[in-house]
Amino acid sequence: MNNSSHSLCFHQLADPILILEDIKENQDLLKEFCNSIGIACKIAENGKKGLELIEKEKFSLYIVDLMMPVMDGRTFIKELKVIEPDAVILIQSALDSAEVIIEVMKMGVFDYIVKPLDPELFQQVIKKSIEYKSLRDMENNLINTAALKIRNQMDWLNYKENRRVTAKDYAEIKSIYNLKTSLTQGTGFGALLTVIDLILNTKKDEGDSYSIDKEILNLLTDNFETCNAQLNGLHDVSNLLENLFNVEESDARTLINEIPGMLKIVLPFLETKNLSLNYPELKSNCKLNLNIEKMSLVIEEVIINAYKYSVPDSTINMFAYIKEGYFWLCVMNEVSENPYGGIPRKYEKLVLEPFFRLLPADESIMKVEKFGLGLGLTVADNITRKHGGLFLIRDVKDHIDEKVKVSVLADIMLPVIVD
Repeated sequence: MNNSSHSLCFHQLADPILILEDIKENQDLLKEFCNSIGIACKIAENGKKGLELIEKEKFSLYIVDLMMPVMDGRTFIKELKVIEPDAVILIQSALDSAEVIIEVMKMGVFDYIVKPLDPELFQQVIKKSIEYKSLRDMENNLINTAALKIRNQMDWLNYKENRRVTAKDYAEIKSIYNLKTSLTQGTGFGALLTVIDLILNTKKDEGDSYSIDKEILNLLTDNFETCNAQLNGLHDVSNLLENLFNVEESDARTLINEIPGMLKIVLPFLETKNLSLNYPELKSNCKLNLNIEKMSLVIEEVIINAYKYSVPDSTINMFAYIKEGYFWLCVMNEVSENPYGGIPRKYEKLVLEPFFRLLPADESIMKVEKFGLGLGLTVADNITRKHGGLFLIRDVKDHIDEKVKVSVLADIMLPVIVD
């Protein structure tokens, strides 16, 4: 194996791998595999020695043989899960019966490799396990910062309400200015005005009629349809913002199970940029008051927003967890540092305001986008708050790979029903 071709995949491990193997030849083989892909490792000849090492230092992953003297692999896994419930464990064993594999996988291990070990298969499994651990560590980091984000958003909502009462005229003026900016950007009214101006300057007077180039007339027709869709979208937004809707008792798992169906219209667009989408996994369920139809508009809009600004050939990750009395559904996408660079802190609140846009419209998805004109995130914020929840969107640093990436994180937070 070539060290240089794989080093970028593996350098992000902060701690070594712990290998539990009692046979010297297998120890040497596993150590050689790890060295060839640039991963530090330590060896323990049985489960008891492994637990002693865990008391002294931290490990990223665990590669465990099932058959060992003193303390076998199954016993070690049970003890390890008490100390580190989320440990990422790989099994390497000559035991290949379906019953044994199923029994061990039920203990919460990440993967099972049957001896003799194949170098390419070993490399693939290690890479997958590192990616899984990195994503999970990022999710845990998001959970740990949840309380601070809630307090900051509450402060902002209180401040915004005070400003609404004391500076209503200013808010109205700002909305009109934002609308003017939005209407003049990209396909739609701005392009329509440009086409009309082009017609006025290129029309040919033929007595009682004018002649217009067919190509220009086609542009006019296309933009008329877009403008009509935008006006219909404004009508729908107005109804959503002005009217309340019913919610029913449901649960977080039901919402997550519905997500693939909510995104059917968006998924083909992800393929055009070669974007992959990781759906969320929920470790424990909770009760929620939900309007599934309205929440589907929020989730669709957040994924559309992620699509617009994601770097091609990257991944949109979705996380779900419960923290501080809220169910959190998070969407994270990598963005280009130049010229976009995510959402600067000073714009984190403004992007939720009606008609506000950081960048001109992305025309590639406008035909299926329900809320144009810079209104999508406003709708997401409004629907979430009508569920008693909070909606946040901001920059985060993605440390999954060796190179730190700029990413945008959208948080949909819904209050948990307490029995």
